[in-house]
Amino acid sequence: MQLTMFTDYALRVLMYTDAANDRLVTIEEIAEAYGISRAHLMKVVNTLTRAGFITPVRGRFGGLKLARPAKDIRLGDVVRETEPNFDVVECFSTGNQCPITRCLNFRGR
Repeated sequence: MQLTMFTDYALRVLMYTDAANDRLVTIEEIAEAYGISRAHLMKVVNTLTRAGFITPVRGRFGGLKLARPAKDIRLGDVVRETEPNFDVVECFSTGNQCPITRCLNFRGR
């Protein structure tokens, strides 16, 4: 299994933002630190904001901060938000035809 660059960048944004502690960080700052396109990071941050992982602060001294403590952000939640199709096995896909699904005790997503 391999994650998309979009998910990789999303995880980097979250880690960078957490590492800044309570300091607001900017997209430009993150883009420069990782050598990533500012335009691409804007899309990533938009997705993270809509999903409730990041809170943007507007204004001259604005920036980004985590919407909740890092310990409360689950990696799986981030991956599910950022991966277009993350059905690792058929059991998780729409139209599942796997004959053993009934026997398994999977928790809901």
